[in-house]
Amino acid sequence: MLSQDQRSGVAVPRPDDPQPVRFRVLGPLAVQGRDGRAIPVPGTKQRAVLGYLLLHPNQVVATSRLVDALWPGRKPVTARKMVQNAVSALRTALARGNGPDDEVVLLTHAPGYLLRVDPELIDLHRSRRLAEQGRRELAAGSSAAAAESFRQALAQWNGAVLADLVEAGASWPELAAMSEERQAIREDRADAELRCGRHQTVLGELRLLAEADPLNERLCALLMLALHRNGKPVEALELYRRQRDLIAERFDSEPTRELRDLERAVRTRDPAIDPPAPAQTVPPLAPPEEVAADLAADRSAPPAATRTVFRPPPGAPPSALVTEALPSAPVLATPTGEDAPPGHAAGERKRLSAVLVRVEPPAAVGGDDAEAFDIRFREVSAVVAEEAARYGGTVAGRIGSTLLMLFGVFRSRVDDALRAVRAGHAVHDRLLRLALPLGVVPGAGRVRVAVSTGDALVRFTEAGQDAAPMVVGALLDQCLRQLESAEPGHIKLCDATRRAARLVTAGLGDPLDSGSASAAVAALGRSPAAPGARAPLVEREAELDVLTALFNQAVRTGRPHQISVLGEPGVGKTRLVQEFARLVGARAEDAHLLRLRMPVLGRPTGRTALGELVGLCAGLHPADPPHTVDDKLSAALRRWLGPRVVDRETVLGHLRALVAPAHTGGVLDGEAVAACRRMLEALAAERPLVLVLEDLHLADDGVLDFVDGLAESSARIPLLVVTTARPDLIERRPTWGGGGYRTTSTMHLEPLSQDASARLVSRLWEQWGVRHTLDRSDLTSVTGGIPLFVVEYAALFGRPSPAERAEVCGAWPEHLPERVRAVVTEHIDALRPQAKAVLRDASVQGPRFWSEAVAAVGGREVAECERWLAHLERRHFLVRADRSSIPGSDEYVFRSAWVREVTRLSVLQPARREGRRRADAWLAERAAGIR
Repeated sequence: MLSQDQRSGVAVPRPDDPQPVRFRVLGPLAVQGRDGRAIPVPGTKQRAVLGYLLLHPNQVVATSRLVDALWPGRKPVTARKMVQNAVSALRTALARGNGPDDEVVLLTHAPGYLLRVDPELIDLHRSRRLAEQGRRELAAGSSAAAAESFRQALAQWNGAVLADLVEAGASWPELAAMSEERQAIREDRADAELRCGRHQTVLGELRLLAEADPLNERLCALLMLALHRNGKPVEALELYRRQRDLIAERFDSEPTRELRDLERAVRTRDPAIDPPAPAQTVPPLAPPEEVAADLAADRSAPPAATRTVFRPPPGAPPSALVTEALPSAPVLATPTGEDAPPGHAAGERKRLSAVLVRVEPPAAVGGDDAEAFDIRFREVSAVVAEEAARYGGTVAGRIGSTLLMLFGVFRSRVDDALRAVRAGHAVHDRLLRLALPLGVVPGAGRVRVAVSTGDALVRFTEAGQDAAPMVVGALLDQCLRQLESAEPGHIKLCDATRRAARLVTAGLGDPLDSGSASAAVAALGRSPAAPGARAPLVEREAELDVLTALFNQAVRTGRPHQISVLGEPGVGKTRLVQEFARLVGARAEDAHLLRLRMPVLGRPTGRTALGELVGLCAGLHPADPPHTVDDKLSAALRRWLGPRVVDRETVLGHLRALVAPAHTGGVLDGEAVAACRRMLEALAAERPLVLVLEDLHLADDGVLDFVDGLAESSARIPLLVVTTARPDLIERRPTWGGGGYRTTSTMHLEPLSQDASARLVSRLWEQWGVRHTLDRSDLTSVTGGIPLFVVEYAALFGRPSPAERAEVCGAWPEHLPERVRAVVTEHIDALRPQAKAVLRDASVQGPRFWSEAVAAVGGREVAECERWLAHLERRHFLVRADRSSIPGSDEYVFRSAWVREVTRLSVLQPARREGRRRADAWLAERAAGIR
């Protein structure tokens, strides 16, 4: 079995070389014995006593302190006796892992207990030692060595300190202090990376850290420096302005002298803050023969006449094939450093959506002067760049008057096709209103837009963030043909785009066809539909009871509560809250129910998520004109706050700002958010309120702050806030759901058991009138218990005739459901690059694989590989076998055969062959050693 220290990246020797007992507190509490196996520590009280002692190793901890830690409120009469029993049980557990020298001893030492242990055996101490080493190296000018030390220090962390005990209610002061230690290491590591000239590598991480801690002036300074060195000085100055205003508002003070000096240096382009000489780059992991094999695969592709390659020439800006880099356009940047795509993952097959926009200018604008044409056409480029950024796409280039947007290049999303359609319509409408130089308007007959969806090969170059990846495939030629046949005033969509967009929309109908842009924009404003929302609910009775009990508690106590339902894509979050909402809706006379799905990026209405919430309460519609919006808001305010509220007009203005930010400059202040909270409190005071917010991982930080503060309200209101999100939310907000001891809670949804999966398929087939025998083992291996996959399995394998079933079952990868492929691809692309690379290396092997074989395929250290495999197991990609068929190497299988197939198909064929060859060589070597 994989030991806990292996999972956190610590190299653990094999069982034939016994080592001391090891402890992990940076994450869930875990103990590893001398044989490398986990030592179970049952019982919450035993784990709490051990965890508290591990935070104070080699120190006498009074029994009274342990009692206070275990029972912060009213203490039972037998508290001291219970501590004694816990200590006795711990001694027994530790004795099973101790060696003859008893390197770990739990002693009774007045006035309490002492855990005698080498601090090096505790991951917290190792992290502190590595961090101090990094700070010494940084002070000595060894920036590269310091960055590596800080990276190793952070690798010891596998979550919040004693995460399982915190989940059980532990709220010790030491835990908060240690979380600050982790933050300090992150900042030190970013500082070291910047001194090494790796400003591209840390920019994204610094953005996330600064958003999570907006008052941290050191983070602000690091981010400003990274932005300046990445060629974004205007954004750096805007960041300083926001920081200065925030400090003035909160503390009536001004930023530190260091931050003011940095702002001055950025403003004056002081050479002293320019990046140092570039750090030595790490050579690519792909061997020469692998690169040659990839090139051979290109030569075996379709002839050049049927392929289009959009790639900037050497030295050209990444966002412009022929002309200037488009303003405000996100750059197609290849990750570098530790986030770089590894080895044979330098290229991959991806499902992309492409949007081509062509504006044929009148003769008065064009002419034969190419330079004049280019200058006058920059406004068109700016419009395309802004809409691409708004909808999460990327401008890949421009040839003359034709511009290309791509969706899904670096991170695939289920709704990429829908985003592409929305972006195409938004660009079309804006260009029809755009006045070019000389007062000329392009006109509907001169604007053409086409959208195509399909597979393409995305190949990353070795130029890092200085060059865009190369996109190769017939997809782009298809989009060009669509563009040529597009009628004026219409947007041409291919069939694949229509199908992909309808996977995440409900009843859009004709506007997805080649209809007018104005009709399509209104229809596309709807939220994505939840796949499998009408499927029967199975094996979620306990979770449903929890939600019902929390609602009843809120009604009984008159206190707000927030619960977050977390789970991977397709695990059934939406179906659970839908059933809960149905139960609440049945009591409509007793409670208000508001249900809102976070809007897809760039809603055409321009309404904020909080504005959507206000609109639900006031009965607003997207097509309501401004005077109707005012009338409805006024009527709602009279009902909520009464007719004689003094500040009614002020509140109305704030709510109007949320509903229609485009009319107020898009600036939303804290008073507007407070008005929205006041509205919800008024509703809850009228009748108990259930607020269901789905897909909260898509929300911006402002919405997250608003939701996080609802349950902390001091008002006595019966309010239950139920949110659904993917684990990505916890990565953004590590303390989400754990900040309030009594007012917030978290629920994690797990895959279905085999029996539950079989029941779900049987009930679906019964509804559809399908009658044939279910193969349970086949169901489990294909779906892995993911409810969405189970529903798709039922539809795919529930063919009416035996011949159709045999065809699908005999070659199901060719019949991979489109929804499954989209969801899995998005799930994979949300992983960190290292985890994604390990998953791809595993996929090129057979259904079963071993950790050392995966390490051999990718050329990685075994300990590092095991750490990422454990991470993938927690994210429901893999399942670890209880007993490995090859001693000394952990054995895994993919949770779902569909997940493996989607991952494997993304790997280029030469890389698949080479990976399989390396895995076979490892197996042959181990087999020879066993004989």
